[in-house]
Amino acid sequence: MRQCLLNLILFSGRRKDLLLLLKEEPRDVDTVKELLGVDSGCIQPHIKKLKESGLIIEKNKIFRLSEIGEAIVENMLPLLKTVELFGDNNEYWMSHDLSSIPWSLLERIEELGHCKLLEPDTLHMAETPGTLLDNLMSSKEVLTFTSYFHPQAPIIYSELAEKGVEITLCMTVNVAERLFFNYRKEAEKLCRARNSKLFISRKPAIVPSLIVTDRFLALKLYEMDRKLRDQIILCSGEKAPCWGKELFGYCMEAAEPLDENEFLQP
Repeated sequence: MRQCLLNLILFSGRRKDLLLLLKEEPRDVDTVKELLGVDSGCIQPHIKKLKESGLIIEKNKIFRLSEIGEAIVENMLPLLKTVELFGDNNEYWMSHDLSSIPWSLLERIEELGHCKLLEPDTLHMAETPGTLLDNLMSSKEVLTFTSYFHPQAPIIYSELAEKGVEITLCMTVNVAERLFFNYRKEAEKLCRARNSKLFISRKPAIVPSLIVTDRFLALKLYEMDRKLRDQIILCSGEKAPCWGKELFGYCMEAAEPLDENEFLQP
């Protein structure tokens, strides 16, 4: 029976779509046909099979999920969303290392929702992608962890601080050294801003880079051979910021407030 139900649901896109449609609300057959873009001859056999399996029920020509159907659809949604997430950027996910991300987050990775792969062309390798920059500048809060130095970051973050954006920036020691040595003016501005909090992490980085705002999550991962390419996964799902904040918390473990005197030496 278990195998029959799996075949019934997962091996038919039409039945899967019908179940997801009825999860939203009960519908009559004409509405089902309209929303799925099918005719009666196409959808009726699937309705019949789902009724016979006890997953949907009909009353007064209105179809809805049964209690068993509700339970099954509710539990299959994370699987479908996870498959969709990895399928959209399959080559990227297959070639990058996820092992450093805590399992408690990996098992909920479908919460990232829609993800877009950002990678600069050869003429703009050192530039922050416009999509990422626009989203950053529209955010009210920015949490960032980084273990590598980007030459545009100091100017971007000092501008965010001037705009009153709440900033929490955690960086590794080598990043802090480059920030204060090469961009002292911007570093001092970030240290002085009341809406900016700077931290130092002295332990191995979980991820190369993580940006979490009230609008999105942007993540960089190492490739399987630990190399780092200039690729960013931008995730805009409704739950992506909360997922990202949890990962940021892991990155911040053992971090300490930055002592500017350690880096502001003449």
